[in-house]
Amino acid sequence: MEKGLLYFLNGNIQMGMLSTRHLIEISPDKKLRRTLLDDLHAYEKFQNAVFALQEKDQVLKPLTDMAQQATEMAIDMKTMMNKDTDKLENMLAKGYEKAIESLHENLQNSRNEKEDVKQLATGYLMFLKQCHARYTGI
Repeated sequence: MEKGLLYFLNGNIQMGMLSTRHLIEISPDKKLRRTLLDDLHAYEKFQNAVFALQEKDQVLKPLTDMAQQATEMAIDMKTMMNKDTDKLENMLAKGYEKAIESLHENLQNSRNEKEDVKQLATGYLMFLKQCHARYTGI
């Protein structure tokens, strides 16, 4: 966690927003698209909170074009033959599971972080867990 928890949150949130937008574009299921749109709005709120906590000298970079293209291509490759709702929800659940594990690890190693950044990360972790539960049907 060399650059800090806020830097990690920024990248993770951007990746979630990118993936969610792309899944909205390719999903044939209206109900799933509406749910994803709700997720996207939540991501946007977290992104705004990250920017509000950003220090003047702190640089939070957007995802590179290459990272964006690679993410979209990976999603397209996984869904090329099958875009049914169960497949997409399974992909979402796996993505949220990885994000939860990664954020949990970053939180464990964030002893020197500001309390407001830790609180934001904890709230974001709760959001990720809710989404994971939604897409696994728990």
